[in-house]
Amino acid sequence: MRNSAFLTAVLGLVLVGCVQEDPLVDLRDYVAEIDSRPSGSIPPPPEFATFEFVSYTASGERSPFEAPRPVELETEEAEAPRSNVRPDPDRVPEFLESYRVENLTMVGTLAGLQEGDLWGLIRDGDGEIHRVQVGNYMGRNHGEIISISETQIDLIEIVPSGQDNWVERPRAIVLSGLDN
Repeated sequence: MRNSAFLTAVLGLVLVGCVQEDPLVDLRDYVAEIDSRPSGSIPPPPEFATFEFVSYTASGERSPFEAPRPVELETEEAEAPRSNVRPDPDRVPEFLESYRVENLTMVGTLAGLQEGDLWGLIRDGDGEIHRVQVGNYMGRNHGEIISISETQIDLIEIVPSGQDNWVERPRAIVLSGLDN
C-alpha cells in the first residue's frame, strides 16, 4: 500500500507540472495582436443609377415583329368598293382551319395515282402531318388551296377589311427549308 500511495503522489506531481496556467493563452495573444493593428475603413457600397419607369402604351398598335403595311395598301383598302366576297357560313370548317397559317409548315408532297395529282404535306402547330389537296381549306382566314407544286402551296384567304366588307388575299406556304 505504501508503494501505491507513493506512486500516486509521484504521478500527481508529474501531472501538475504538465498543466499550463491558461490553456487559451495562445488564442488570447493572437486576438490581442489583431486588435492592436490599425483598423481600416470599409468603402461605401456603389451607388446604382435609378432608371425611369416607362409604361408600355402601344398595346393597340402593330406588333414590332410584323412587317409594316405599305401606306398605299391601307389607302387602297379604305377606298376599296364593297365586294361580294364573303366566307360561306354553312361550310363545315376543316381541321387545319383551327391553326394560323403562320403555324403551318409545308414539309413535302405526295404524287397521286393520276398524272398531275399532287398532295401537299402540312405540319400543324402541334407537329402532326396532314395531307391536303386543291380545294381544302386551312388557316383561320378561310384559306382555300388553289394550287400545289413541289415547292409551295398557294391559297386564297378571305379576310375582313372592316365594316362588314371582305377581301381576298393570296398567300403561299413554301416548302420548309426553301424560305431561308
